[in-house]
Amino acid sequence: MHVIPKIHPKIPSALVAVGGATATTKLLGLSATSIGALPSGLSAFTLSMPTLPPVESLPALGGTLLLIYAMTSAETLLSCTALDRLRPTSYKHNPDQELIGQGVANITSAAFMGMPVTAVIARSSLNIKLKANSRLPALVQSAFVFGSLALYSDVISAVPLSALAGVLISSGAGMLQPAELKSCLADDKYNIGPYLVTTGGMLTMGMAEGIVLGCASSAAKHLVQQHLLAAGGGGWVVHAEEAPPKAPVPSPGTRKEA
Repeated sequence: MHVIPKIHPKIPSALVAVGGATATTKLLGLSATSIGALPSGLSAFTLSMPTLPPVESLPALGGTLLLIYAMTSAETLLSCTALDRLRPTSYKHNPDQELIGQGVANITSAAFMGMPVTAVIARSSLNIKLKANSRLPALVQSAFVFGSLALYSDVISAVPLSALAGVLISSGAGMLQPAELKSCLADDKYNIGPYLVTTGGMLTMGMAEGIVLGCASSAAKHLVQQHLLAAGGGGWVVHAEEAPPKAPVPSPGTRKEA
């Protein structure tokens, strides 16, 4: 994916990578877990009203709903924050508007018995690379996704999950900002704790568990710091010492007084 843009910047490297991996898997008969069966045809898009679950299942369902809401909201806001850094303009997203839009989209998706949706970085970062500033790319992408599911669901179902994982890893690696992590650790070196806990939790248990563990460790670190500050211990925060102001340099025409 990093070589293709050097050949021509407008070649969709992700599409080439996924298509090449799918074709190679099929031609060589490799064993790889694929997306699996998907609804096909226009008949798959049927409008139906969701039914309420049994009352006894509401407590367990409520916890799951809160977890999905927290995950999708966090992903949306993190994606928007990353896009603000990638944009060459001074535009900043409005978190309230983003979450309202996500809520409307999820209500619409549920009406068609669809899955929860959230903002993602993949297509938006592609738009930035191609310098697309209007809303037309979003409409084109929506039409392409709709047409693909309606007409080519059999082809999409054969895409290996490992190929999609590679695309996500490549996109995520391109958004890493080592300078920001270094600045965060320079301000408070104990920020490395929640960072490692979140990363380790995601890698070993899953995304949701990693986020929960990261939030819990960050809250615990904050509470301990506040307790130490209240007790007069100074806390854990280690700030870089400010350099003393430099004395003004006299201009060449200034005569030094005795």
